This record gives sequence, structure tokens and C-alpha cells, in this order.
Amino acid sequence: MDAVPSITTVVARALHAAATILERDALQDGMRFGPLWERVLAEDPRLTTDWRDALDESPQQNSTPFKDYVNRYAINLGKVGWLYRGGRRWQLTGIGQDALRRWPDPVDYNLEMRSRYRQWERQPACAAAATALEQLVDSGSWTVLEEVAHEFAVDFNVLGPALLGTRPLGWHLALGKDGEAGAGLPLLPHERDTWRNLLEGEGVLDTARTSLDTVRALLDRRMPVWEALIAAKQPADEAEVDQELPRQLWIIRGTDAKTAVPLIRGPWREHSVVTLTTGFQPPTAGAHDPDSVRRVVDTALPTTSPARRESVARELDAFLNRMREGDIVLSTDGFETYVGVVSGPAAHGTEQLERPVEWRNLNKPLDFLKDLPSGLSGVVQDADSQVFEATEYAETVLALIGDMPRTAPVSEGPAELSDATPELAAKLHMPDTYWLQDCVELLRATPQLIFHGPPGTGKTYTALALARHLAGASSATNVRLVQFHPAYAYEDFFEGIRPRLSGKQDGGADGGLGYDLVRGPLRKLADEAERRPAEAFVLVIDEINRGHLAKIFGELYFLLEYRTERVHLLYGSDDGRGFRLPPNLYILGTMNTVDRSVAYMDAAMRRRFSFMELHPDTPPVNGVLGSWLRKQAAERGEDPATYDDSYVRLLDEINRLLADGSPGDRSFRVGPSYFMQDLAHAGDGALERLWRTQIIPLLTEHHWGDGTDVEEVYGLVGLRERLGILPPSGDGSGSEDL
Repeated sequence: MDAVPSITTVVARALHAAATILERDALQDGMRFGPLWERVLAEDPRLTTDWRDALDESPQQNSTPFKDYVNRYAINLGKVGWLYRGGRRWQLTGIGQDALRRWPDPVDYNLEMRSRYRQWERQPACAAAATALEQLVDSGSWTVLEEVAHEFAVDFNVLGPALLGTRPLGWHLALGKDGEAGAGLPLLPHERDTWRNLLEGEGVLDTARTSLDTVRALLDRRMPVWEALIAAKQPADEAEVDQELPRQLWIIRGTDAKTAVPLIRGPWREHSVVTLTTGFQPPTAGAHDPDSVRRVVDTALPTTSPARRESVARELDAFLNRMREGDIVLSTDGFETYVGVVSGPAAHGTEQLERPVEWRNLNKPLDFLKDLPSGLSGVVQDADSQVFEATEYAETVLALIGDMPRTAPVSEGPAELSDATPELAAKLHMPDTYWLQDCVELLRATPQLIFHGPPGTGKTYTALALARHLAGASSATNVRLVQFHPAYAYEDFFEGIRPRLSGKQDGGADGGLGYDLVRGPLRKLADEAERRPAEAFVLVIDEINRGHLAKIFGELYFLLEYRTERVHLLYGSDDGRGFRLPPNLYILGTMNTVDRSVAYMDAAMRRRFSFMELHPDTPPVNGVLGSWLRKQAAERGEDPATYDDSYVRLLDEINRLLADGSPGDRSFRVGPSYFMQDLAHAGDGALERLWRTQIIPLLTEHHWGDGTDVEEVYGLVGLRERLGILPPSGDGSGSEDL
């Protein structure tokens, strides 16, 4: 009897056949889906029969016609840039042609596409970036794709293909740094022709640098993305509007190289300036764009790491080109905070840039902790740059020095933890909020909580989801994740001395090694929480029991239980005032109970934490896999009530066998997460690969040395036979004893 492929494999074959036909017969003009579908069925005559057979073999019944299912599924190809569907025509892109050649097998092709699509799903700001590009149409300018990606905090490698595949209005104005169309992506000749025509229509095509193989825009029409967006939003009738651009806020740092005294205490206030020290001849005013500045930095610092050169170039470009007269600058001296207004262009010294500043509060500095809004104080404290932008706080800072009224009061706290919601429970595939609400109540009573249980029960995923829920709108900055391991130390976790290479001395000799006290993740989060008492901060510690806890926490051991008390820190960085763990800082830990490489927590540490179990035998974990499978079925347009429960039955049987083998030991079971990953659902043979590469090795380690024949007891073929589960035909299960 011939093998019956899975639904996923049939769809993969159809899409791969469509792409192959487009490459072979309609690479330039594309093809409408109706005729293309007929060609696909002619190319692979068994597709329709295999589709029906796959549905018959599957417990879930998909009512969507095969043709419509494939057409809808192909939207994903556009999101990853492999296909452009314009004017109802399917058109293969250069990226899509490259994918065909790299993944000639339909299943591999589909698996790679799904992986890239999931990357796109995790970049929700792609839509905002695309919308912003619409504003550049008819502006007579273009911008750099990489800058757009950075501006909207999306992955450059995801945004570029997505724009090429979906082509929103203005997509063609996001180019490479040299103005090159495609920004390094593989392009087909007709795609370059399209780009050439669009750029010519915008009036930005550089005909002198454009050839058959390369399309480039005029360099003098390039604008930084932030400036281009502002310019694009200006009303058409400029005579009737205020031409003043929004005032930007810049945070400026500077210390004397010899004394380490903040420059605002000396030359900046005395001479009404701010400076940016370069250590080399800085770029001139002719370096009016990031690339020009970057070239100067690359020449001056050839042996410095690329990341450091890029950081220096960004700071120089900001100080030289982006900072404008009328902008606000803010600098700190300890807790004393000074605000000024830029009053002129940059001047060039031997090894520094300088801008005149009208300081507004030299005789009455603001208090860093009391006066600055919580968000701004966190940004100022955590950033490592000498100069960086924080324009979103410009109006608030102006209000503090009397330039305009304050728009909103700064919240003083205390932080309140939000109750668990049905939305959070649904995200975690839990039937209700009771278990999650218990976690919230425990954190309200004792701000340290540990999730413990066997592998694959979703401990880390649950901890992060709960942490982000508790932090709310500020979760991007208020939640941090660290992972403990046997070599992890106090200096890694809280703060420690770190060596650095110092600069050259006056005589030109190398300065040798210097040492800095560097803050770790707990110290950074605690400092932010102290300054923003109305917000919840959550530190997630993964595999908390794999570290030497008493060594890692040091004197903080005491503070876990006594949050209102203060201790003096090991390196004296509390300036004699003492340090405390703020009450709005919460710690969520995860602990794998089957990990035999570490010792259990001691009694003192256990007293400082509450514990919640995640176990496959009990709620809420025991229903997670079924809930997830039902949701996946619904997303495919299938009836969730008739989902394929074979994965649930296999998981339950594994755990029943483990329980029978060690009835008194609940520390080892297998969690549902193993069956909720792409590897388990990637077409024919997916479950077999999962079993061979993850399930069997996990069980082999558990039974190491006890004489159990793991293949005999837990082999996939045997389990399916005992449970009466028919494997999908064509999966190779009959040829290999798993």
C-alpha cells in the first residue's frame, strides 16, 4: 500500500511546485493563481488525491478547499520575502529563487519558510516601520534600511525581505548605506528595473552610478530616518506653519581624564559648553552623514573592535550632525542634574568637539532621584554612551526648568501587582486563572517565587510570561533574564571589578590596565526599581539551583527576607548609605527537579522563596498540550474539537511508564513542551526525528545504569502499537525501530 503523506507535506509540495513553475516559466511577469494552480496540479497529479487521503487519515477534518488553503497559506511566503503577490499575480522574488536552490526538497523548503515566518511574527514593529516609510513618498529623499530597522527595533534581516515581499507604499525608499537598491538582498533583473523606475519617479535615481546590475540613489538625497520622517510630516503649505523642528533632548556625559571629576563641575559650567572627547582628530563639518563619520572613525581607530568603532561613530554623528541649536542637554554630577540649551554649532578642537550651551540651573541643580521622571532616570543611569538621545522626555525636562507646564505628574508609588487575567491564562494554555492568581498572591506576600518541576513543563516560558504581565507596559525595560550555572558568581550577578585597557598617557605610552566597578543585572534592576517605585520590576533567574546560591547572593542573602533593611556592599558602592532590595523588585526562579548535577537548595534559601510546582501529572500542565493542539488546529481552519490527540496519548503513556518504574519519585516526568516545538510538526518524519534526537536521549540519561532497555520500553513504534495509534504513512517508522 502506498504511503499517505501528511497535510503539511502535501501543502509543501504544492507551494514548492508553484515556485518551481514560476521560476521556470514566469520569472519576470508572474502568473495569476488560477492558471498557476492548474499548472501545479499538472506538475504533480497526485496532489489532489494525496490531499483527500491525508484528510481521511487525520482525525481533524479540514473543510477548506485544497486550492483555497494553499492560496491562503502562501501569504506566509510574502511575509518572508520569497513571493510577491501583486495584482492577483504570483511573482517569485530573487530571495525566493535563492530559497528554491538552497532547499530543493519541498519539506525542507517549507520548514525553512515556517521558521522565517515565525521570526517575522516575533517582530510586530515591522508593520510600524512599513507604515513610516509611506511618509517618505514624494519627499524627494530616501533612507537606509538598516537605520529604519534600528529606529523601530526590528531585525534588519527580517524587515528587508518582508518589505520586498509585501511592498507597502514607500518600500522602495529603504536602501543600502550606499544607496543601493536591495540592501544586499539577491535581486532578479526585473526587480532592479522596478526599483529603477520607482526611484526615477521619486527624483532620487543616481543615473551615473546605476547600471544593469546595480541601482543606486543620489547620496545627497539621503536623510537619517528620524529627520526624513519629520520632514515628510511637514504640511504642504509651509508658509502657514511654524518651521521650528521639535526640540530634542540629549544626555551628555564627560569626566576629566586625570581626576575623573565630571566636566559639568569645571570647564563645562565655566565656559558654557559641552564637549565630546575623541582621542583623535574629529571629523569636520563636511562629514554630514553617518557614513562619512564612520569612515573617519575607521581610519582613526583601525585596531579597535568593529562594535566599538560603530558606537564611537554614532556618538560623533549625534553630536556633530543630529544635535541642533535650541536642543536641550542634560548632564549629571552624582545626584545633581544640570539642564541647558544648545546655542550654536559644533566647533572642532584637536581631539574633541565642542558646542556652546546656555546652562539654565547651575545655581539650583535638580535632584536626580527626586526630580527626574522615573523613565528618564532609568535611561540616564543604565546607558553606557557619552551622548545619546532621550527626546521623549524633552517636554518634561523643560517643565522642570520652567520653559513649559508639566503635562503629567510623576507617579510616586507604591507598585501594585496586577491580578492574573484570562488573557494570560489563555496565552499559557491554562484552563483558568486560579493557579496564576496563586502565584500573584504569593509574590505580594513574599517577593521571591520559584517554579519547579520536570523538564519540558514550561517553567521558563511561564516565568517570563508572568513577569511581563506584572511589569505591564514597561516590560521591555523592567524584566530581565539571567541563567545560573556552577561558575556564576556574585561579581557576575550583582557587581564586581572588571579590568579595562586605559588610554595613552601624556608621553604617548600605553596606559596599561585600569579597573572599573561594573554593575550586574541584579544591581541594574534594583537601582532602576529604587528610582521608579510605582512600577514593578521582575528578575527571572533560570535554573536557579544550578548556581552556588550563598556565593552568588553574598550579603544580599539577608535582604531577600528583610526588604526594609539595608546592608553595606562588598565593594563599598553604596557610598556609606547602605543598599536595600526595593520592595517593587520581584524575583522569579525556575528549578529543574531532575537535574542531578547540582545540589538542592539549603533550608535558609528555601525559607526566602515560595514554591509552585509545574508537573505533567497535575493542573495546569496536564492540559496544556491538548489546549495547544486545539489552538493550532483552529489556526489552520480545522475543527478544534476533532484535533489529533495522538501526541497527548503518547506523552501520557511515557509518563505512566516512568511512574510505574519509580512510583515514589515524581521528580522525573516528561513535559509537554517537547511536543509543542516546530521540530515535532515539520512534515513527514517530524515526530520520529523528535523521538530519536530528544525523547530517547532524555530517557536514556534518566535510566542510566539501571538496566532498562530504553528502546524496548519507550520506542515510538512499540508505543504506537500498544496505544493503537496509526502512524502517518510515509514517515519511515516501519523501517527503523524507534
